[in-house]
Amino acid sequence: MDLIYFFKVLLRRKWIIAGLSFLAVVAAFVFLLLKKELYVSQAQYSTGFTAEKVRLVDGSSGIDIYTADVKFSNAIETFKSPKVIATIGYKLLLHDLTNPEKAYRKLTAKQAQSDLARAVNKDTAIRKLQQMITNNQLLRSETDADKILIEYFKFYGYDYESLLESMLIERVGRTDYLDIRFWSENPNLSALVVNSMGQEFLNYYKNLSSQRTEENAEGIKKMVTAQQLRIDSLGKRLYSEKVKQGSIDPVSLSTSAMETVKELETKLAEEKSKQNEHLNRKKYLSDRMAILSAGNTGGGGSGNEDIVRLTTRKNDLVAQLAKKGGSDPVLEKQIADLRSEINSKSSSGGSRGNAARQKEIDNLGMQISEEDALLNAANSTIADYTSRIRKYTGMANAAPVGSDVTIQGIQSQLAIENSQLGIVMEKYSQAEGLVRDDPTTNFIQTAVGQPAVGPESKKTMLTMALSGASMFFLASVIFLLLEIFDPRVKTPTIFRKQVPLSPVNILNAVPLKNRSEQELIFNDYEGRKYSREILFKNNIRKLRYELLNSPHKLFLFTSTKTGAGKTTVLEALAAGLVLSKKKVLLIDLNFSHNTITERHNPGVLIQDIANKINYNRPFSDQKLWSETDQPGLNVLGCARGHFTPSEIIYNIDIDAFFKLLKDEFDFVLIEGAALNDFADSRELATYAEEVYTIFSANAAVTHADEKSIKFITGLGAKNKGTVLNNVLKENINF
Repeated sequence: MDLIYFFKVLLRRKWIIAGLSFLAVVAAFVFLLLKKELYVSQAQYSTGFTAEKVRLVDGSSGIDIYTADVKFSNAIETFKSPKVIATIGYKLLLHDLTNPEKAYRKLTAKQAQSDLARAVNKDTAIRKLQQMITNNQLLRSETDADKILIEYFKFYGYDYESLLESMLIERVGRTDYLDIRFWSENPNLSALVVNSMGQEFLNYYKNLSSQRTEENAEGIKKMVTAQQLRIDSLGKRLYSEKVKQGSIDPVSLSTSAMETVKELETKLAEEKSKQNEHLNRKKYLSDRMAILSAGNTGGGGSGNEDIVRLTTRKNDLVAQLAKKGGSDPVLEKQIADLRSEINSKSSSGGSRGNAARQKEIDNLGMQISEEDALLNAANSTIADYTSRIRKYTGMANAAPVGSDVTIQGIQSQLAIENSQLGIVMEKYSQAEGLVRDDPTTNFIQTAVGQPAVGPESKKTMLTMALSGASMFFLASVIFLLLEIFDPRVKTPTIFRKQVPLSPVNILNAVPLKNRSEQELIFNDYEGRKYSREILFKNNIRKLRYELLNSPHKLFLFTSTKTGAGKTTVLEALAAGLVLSKKKVLLIDLNFSHNTITERHNPGVLIQDIANKINYNRPFSDQKLWSETDQPGLNVLGCARGHFTPSEIIYNIDIDAFFKLLKDEFDFVLIEGAALNDFADSRELATYAEEVYTIFSANAAVTHADEKSIKFITGLGAKNKGTVLNNVLKENINF
């Protein structure tokens, strides 16, 4: 099949496609007409994820595009989290309940009279919502009261699914911006939602990030302390082994002692350098903390003094915990309690500036405590190195046997532990950096959502056009797919591909409901109105030509399956032969479907003449067939039944009978039963001179057809081809 065929397939169904497209346009118009007018507001945020803070040594950008994409995806999912959106819903419902005259949404009369609405006490609901917002909690469906309130949210459209359905959060291209859009029937509601979303996101994101990074930093710090203790223990073992070193040769002993002294002096210098660094760092942090504390006391009053006092106490406990190796349940519990009390007093302080300053004071206090712990460790190490240098200078004992192997083992283990300490310290630095580097610091609302002046355009014409075009395309595709996957042999091309028999003729479909085949052939049609009838008549003439040019007179017409149109072809062909002034005999031997007999109702049936035939007398003198109203056309019928010719006319010499019939008629046309279901045509093919097989364009070729086709092919010269019947006029040339 080619494109022209597909185009004609669509052309035949143009009214169906056009009707469906029109209905789609009407449906779109009605939908838009009934659709509520919506107002959209938009807010925009700059995230800072793609800000180029540093550049690499080679001058290239330090921004990881993949990491930035991940951050954007995380931020969008956080925006869509139930904690953020549900909090917005709580505030919206609280506003509508506390300000009914200025409510963004109101219940319908039906909703207000429902059992659910009556079960909700507004005062209780207001208190519950205020509690949830203050404590930053979500309603739980475990309790009946919360479950009723959750369902009540759906009445107002403030539940999670409804709010998320009317919201769009997306990154603007490959930029640093996020857009938030919200549609509602109230312009003020849309503006409030997009602006509140940003603040709720920042609160939730900061709390989540801070909690996660602080816990990681504290856990890694304990690992650093434990690793340092293991290194100190190995250092003491190494020193003890070196103290035990000795030599019989005083020169060797002195040389060994001096090498050890040099090594200890080098370490002592390094430790003093570290001591100076920690002293300077502590002084800087102390000065910074003093400045912040002085600024904080100006606006905070006694509350800030309590916070400073609690912070100092917490820092002292942290220093004590570090001295004990970072593992003391009692001190850890006291530190946790102090942190909770500090947070409580900070949150009740009132101003965001004091809270931020207090958080920095806490961080500075923690860093000062860490520097104190490191200074104490450095002082202890310096004292230890100094003592060992003095003692080792005067050592003169000989080293025990095997001490070198022991020292080398300790040194190897010490190198491994130092390497591990470096890895853990790097992780601790990263975690500590995350605590100080708030990922939401650069979040800035660059565009504030404003109430829309007018409703969003419904784009009626565009939507209707798209609906009609979509339906047109969809209907066209469906019809084309139906045509492609239709198994029927609807065109000559498909027939030739599926049936290995040469088609001798193609007959188009014609309406025969109110007329017979003889009327169609005998009448002279003119004009486009009768184009199908004229084409069918001409195709019958082509088939008649095949018979007129044949040297034979006895023809069998069969099919692979019932309903192929054998009777139609035979009736039309017989009428065409009569027009050529030929004497024709129609023999109905299709016992299962004797349509020819039923149409002509002949007085002679083949079952009745078995005992009446006299082969020595001319058949014209015997009543062996019935004449019809059409001169030259005669019929020999049969009684309907489930039997074959060899079973019902066994007492007729069929071969002799057919030979004598050929003397009486110009053409003898026999109709046989379908090959797939009956053996009739197989038996008759033995006596026929030529066999034509009828196929219907409205049928598909099956496995049973393949067996029948194989039988027809085996007839050899008797097989004169096939007739493809009932083809649509539009498909004749395809």
